[in-house]
Amino acid sequence: MDKIKIKITTIQTIDEAGNEDVIELVTEAYMEHAHDCFIINYDESDIAEIKGTKTRLKIYKNKLIMTKIGSISSRMEFEENKSYNNLYSTPYGTFDLDFSTISYDNSLNEFGKGSVDIEYKIIFGGTDENRNKIKIDIS
Repeated sequence: MDKIKIKITTIQTIDEAGNEDVIELVTEAYMEHAHDCFIINYDESDIAEIKGTKTRLKIYKNKLIMTKIGSISSRMEFEENKSYNNLYSTPYGTFDLDFSTISYDNSLNEFGKGSVDIEYKIIFGGTDENRNKIKIDIS
């Protein structure tokens, strides 16, 4: 298992005028190379004020699975032109999320260095739809 630095930039469109909310997270993580994917684990407790939450990214060539376990629990799968449903559990309650991946671009090299860009739509509680982007840079 290798110690790496990971930067995750999340861009959420917050209104119809196209205004965006940008969140950037830089942290150390641990990466291992499995048979057909890279697995990255990091603890969000110290960096995002989400006490006791661990995140695991399984990055395949054509999809990414993000699993959060702890005070916030969820499993999101991003694969281009695919839609998924997820229960998002927080200390304030559990919410139903529907999301569909618009684009997925994985430019990681054979050592797991590079970036993954994802654009997706998320429907929160069956009513509000937001367009989001995630960029994951691994060095």
